[in-house]
Amino acid sequence: MPSTPTLPLLQGPTLQADTWVWQTRQGDVEIRFTGRGPGGEREEILRRIEPGAPPVAWAKQIHSAVALPARPGFCGEGDALYTDQAGLALSVITADCVPVLVAGPSGIAAIHAGWRGIVGGVIPATLEKMKGRPEEWTAWVGPAIGVCCYEVGEDVASQVVAASEPEVAVPGPAGKPHLDLPGAARRQLARAGVGDVIVLTRCTRCDEETLWSYRREGKQAGRDVGFIWKRVSG
Repeated sequence: MPSTPTLPLLQGPTLQADTWVWQTRQGDVEIRFTGRGPGGEREEILRRIEPGAPPVAWAKQIHSAVALPARPGFCGEGDALYTDQAGLALSVITADCVPVLVAGPSGIAAIHAGWRGIVGGVIPATLEKMKGRPEEWTAWVGPAIGVCCYEVGEDVASQVVAASEPEVAVPGPAGKPHLDLPGAARRQLARAGVGDVIVLTRCTRCDEETLWSYRREGKQAGRDVGFIWKRVSG
């Protein structure tokens, strides 16, 4: 009988080159979520924690539902990247929003999902660009602001609820709604048929030691970075 596959859980955080990192791999796919550290361009961060890492693809994130085909370097304005090529690291930056990394037999994707992206449909728009069967894909939902800290107005809460499910909004202690943004992302992934969804339950605002948070630090906040790439075989 075939053995039961091991779920590719995230390990960490560990300090690598003074940067906090969560990591895992699934077959030939590598996943990294980075937190607080010396900063720098995305290429610098990845090379620092992974010497010999592949080139990095990135976009100017604009809180949209635009998914772009990835290439080394700047890919344009949008909030998700996808590719079926090995040897190219896709990246997204966050500081409370939700980073989502997706891998399947025929490709990978990296998604930046704030509340506007959740409402606008950046997750399903990106998955539509990927090849293959969603039940064969795995998604990793990285560190983001938690329901404990994400207080929003009724208008924002109602839009996110409409794009996911009512359970993602709960009453907060001050009377305003609190949103479970990672939960909304997870529900959209599940609705799209993604086979495995792994959530790293870590609130960026609460975790001052290892993660950046715009809500906590304002304009002084650095950026957490998600990376996904497929190793070149041979």
